[in-house]
Parts: sequence; C-alpha cells; structure tokens
Amino acid sequence: MGIQFKDVSYAYRGLKVNYDAISHVNLSIEPKGEFIAIVGQTGSGKSTLVQHMNALLLPSFGNVLVFGQNLPPKKKEKINFLRQKVGLVFQFPEYQLFEETIIKDIMFGPKNFKSTESEALEKAKKAASIVGIDASLYEQSPFRISGGQMRRVAVAGILAMEPEILVLDEPTRGLDPKGRRDLMAIFKEIHEKEDKTIILISHDMDLVSEYARRVIVLDEGKVVFDGKKEDLFEHSEFSKFHLDLPTPLKIIKYLSEETGIPYKPLYDFESLSTYLKEVSHE
Repeated sequence: MGIQFKDVSYAYRGLKVNYDAISHVNLSIEPKGEFIAIVGQTGSGKSTLVQHMNALLLPSFGNVLVFGQNLPPKKKEKINFLRQKVGLVFQFPEYQLFEETIIKDIMFGPKNFKSTESEALEKAKKAASIVGIDASLYEQSPFRISGGQMRRVAVAGILAMEPEILVLDEPTRGLDPKGRRDLMAIFKEIHEKEDKTIILISHDMDLVSEYARRVIVLDEGKVVFDGKKEDLFEHSEFSKFHLDLPTPLKIIKYLSEETGIPYKPLYDFESLSTYLKEVSHE
C-alpha cells in the first residue's frame, strides 16, 4: 500500500477554538497506477489532506501510513525521506524558484536528498527533458523565461527527486488554455509511461473528467464520495456534492434533451466530437 489514512482528523489551532480541517478520513491509495482527483468546495480540506501525504502536516487524531512509515512518527524517527517518496507540486510552484540558473534549480532537490553533483545533474536533465525544457535554457535564469516555462521548471524540480507518487495542487491554475493542455499532457504521459500514481487537486471539472479515473469528494473535511468518475457524474444525487458537471456532459445532456440525440456519458471533448460525428451520419 502506498498511502493509507486511518480515521485521520486534523485541526488548525485558533485563538479561542480549533478548526477541524479534515475529520475521520479513511482512504487507501495504491503506490502505482492510479490517477485520482480530489475535489470539493473551497475550504473543504483538500490541501490539508494532501499535505499529510508527505508529512508536511501530521494528524491531530488517527494515523497515516506512507510507504510503511507511520505518522505521527515515533520520537527521533526521521521522516524527511517522505518528501522524496511523495512529490507535492503546490499552486504556483514557480514562486519557489530561487537558484541562479534553471539547471541548478532543478538539481536542488536531488542534492538535498544526498545525490552527488553528477547524479543530481543527470536526474535534472532527465526531468527537464520530460517537461520539455531544452538544454539551451539550462544556464538561463529561471526568472527570465515565460510564466509557462517557469511552471515547467518548478515541476521538473519535483520530478528530479524521482517521487513514487506525484501530488498536484491546482497545477494548471493561472495558465492559458494551451498551457493547461500542454502541462496536463506531460502528467498524463508520466502516468502512462511510468505507471506512476498521480493525485490531482482541481476545481476544473473538465480536467477531472478527462484525466482522473477515481474521484474523492470532500465536504466540510469529510469524504462524501470515493469511487469511479463515471459513478460520480451519473450519481442520482450529484447535486448534493456541490460540484459542477464537466462541459462535455453538459453539452450532450442539452443536445439529448433539445434534439433527441441518444444520451451517452462522455467525459472529454475528443470523445464528444467523435460521437457527434457518428450520430450525424446515421
């Protein structure tokens, strides 16, 4: 098992009262092969949940098991290695860039986890290649490239640590449509080629419906749904989750009601386009 939550709760301390961000969460996440989306309204506990996955936060109650390491840990147990096992890409990760050159920034993570200079360089070059950063940019400042390229450099810095699970907190936020497509294509390729488990936090239900296989819905810190995306979007009480339907489903539902086209649940624009061409020729 990669990550397991056992009756986990976490409370932020306030001046007078504590605020329960997540409450009695039970989850199991496989170390390979999953593409999971975590969704819910703002304040539902999504970011708090994923920060437990690499020990940035420790449970107030219950236990998290991450690649065999129990959290909270016993005294003097070292848990820093979990940040290598579970790579977390924050919102606007480019704000964390700080080195003189692009290649040095990507190398920082591996060096921090005791890779030699040559090992770190090799890992950085591989990660840069994955995200489409050309070797001609290696010696440039990470602050003198486009916003989209900065995002790629930041992601490469996480990939260079060779995490077994990749956690993405709103990774496409602030990008234009092409930038969103290009970045998600990178994550999809990583998932498919390396069988790597990817966990995506997003408010964009079009991304969720196109890429995720499993969806976890949080509401007021509790897991209210955990299952296949098809079961979520076709749920008889979908409205109670306070989520929007993905655009392809909205379109096919509308066309079915207004024109009589047979309804078929479709979760991405390519599938929708193909289906509409098929029915138009019947």
